[in-house]
Amino acid sequence: MRLVASTLIILTLAVLATMAQAPPAGQPPAQGRGAAQAPPPPPAPQPGHPSGKLVIWGDISLFERPPHPDSCILTNRFKRGQRVGFRMTAIDGGSGEVENTAVLTAHIAYAGQTIDVPMRWRGVGNVPPGYLRPTTNTWTGAWVVPMDATPATLSYTVTATDRFGRTANFLPFSYENSQLTIVQ
Repeated sequence: MRLVASTLIILTLAVLATMAQAPPAGQPPAQGRGAAQAPPPPPAPQPGHPSGKLVIWGDISLFERPPHPDSCILTNRFKRGQRVGFRMTAIDGGSGEVENTAVLTAHIAYAGQTIDVPMRWRGVGNVPPGYLRPTTNTWTGAWVVPMDATPATLSYTVTATDRFGRTANFLPFSYENSQLTIVQ
């Protein structure tokens, strides 16, 4: 029974990982740094994981390309053509350590449909220009506001699933003024 459950979990995570890497039909690939490269596979499970609930949180920011002075500035107001950056982290609730096997996806309600934005774990590689230390606890994804978008307040969520089958959901604060907003 345990072998069947383990196999189902592994297959589910493999399908989720494959879905997270491929952009949905009609949606361009995520435009984070290194979007031309496939993200590396998640690392091996860490000792002591899982030992609690999977916990995720984060924010949105303006993902202008460096060296733009407003790159990574926290905001919820975006104009047409700007890149909405989703920055998240996933934590093993029992150990308090980063859960580096998590697969995260942002979901934006836009124009009557849900747009899935796969997020990339940034815990490997060199320190990108402008960073003060390695980004070992961050997942990022980006969505470009369409040029024909009308001003509106959009809702979004982020979901995560880790190698152990744990899931988590992130909802931004419910106050309307703090939601993702498209402005003129």
